[in-house]
Amino acid sequence: MRDKSIYFRLPKTGKKGFLLEHDYLPHFYDKLHYHPELQLKYVMEGTGDLFVGNTFTHFEPGDLFLIGSNQSHVFKNSPEYFEEDSKLMSHSVSVFFQEESLGNGFFTIEEMADIQNLIERSGRGLQFSARTVQKVEDRIRALVDIEGFEQFLEILSILNELATSDEYEYLASINSPEPLSDNENHKINEVINYIFMNYKDNIKLEDAANIANYSQAAFCHFFKQHTRKTFIQFLIEVRVSKACKMLRDSELNVSQICYECGFNNVSNFNRQFKKVTGLSPTAYVKKYEERVENISHAS
Repeated sequence: MRDKSIYFRLPKTGKKGFLLEHDYLPHFYDKLHYHPELQLKYVMEGTGDLFVGNTFTHFEPGDLFLIGSNQSHVFKNSPEYFEEDSKLMSHSVSVFFQEESLGNGFFTIEEMADIQNLIERSGRGLQFSARTVQKVEDRIRALVDIEGFEQFLEILSILNELATSDEYEYLASINSPEPLSDNENHKINEVINYIFMNYKDNIKLEDAANIANYSQAAFCHFFKQHTRKTFIQFLIEVRVSKACKMLRDSELNVSQICYECGFNNVSNFNRQFKKVTGLSPTAYVKKYEERVENISHAS
């Protein structure tokens, strides 16, 4: 039976200035969606891929993201989270809010200038550095134990801390795309789920087009219109994202990872990996190890 849930406008702040959502689930909500609220999401448990705007990035415990208003996104857990006998859990704290939640013009007053700038930057999605996360992670966790005015002031203070940090990376190269209709969202999600579950296999354009019930030509236009990527680009970036995780977390060599992630030869894998990440697989591992060592020394 078709999932009848609405694929967008999920959170609603209503009369509250900020809406706190504390999730402890087998996996995060796995449909591409958007909502008018900005979302500050701190991941405590769970790994996978975040697709936001037109970009993939890996997520893991300790990551902190700010997703802009109406920015299409999905936190897609790794395949093992969807296995029937999986005991893995995903745990996060999210804060949702709209610019208008606190009254028209609230973020335009002088004291809110830094947060207003943060809101403007969030249109492309932001990921904060490990050093910045260390400054606020305990406070974000503690939000679930307070409420009312105390929680309201603490969230504003956390946002101000993030707003004054220059240690962040943009997630997408574009601002929020035009939101999808419910029917379009259903089709896109069917295709995305198919890719995530079968990226190791020889996925064909024809198969994806059939899932969305389009001709191949119409599907190519539809898919690029709503993801800002060709189907092949999207598939390659999913495979590269999976390869990045395996390079960080497994003992497999580059050749083994190449075939595990759906590439048919090592030279093509190396070429596509560098095209997506800007680094060779070997250089990527070295950079990651240096980053881990720097974080360890800073702690």
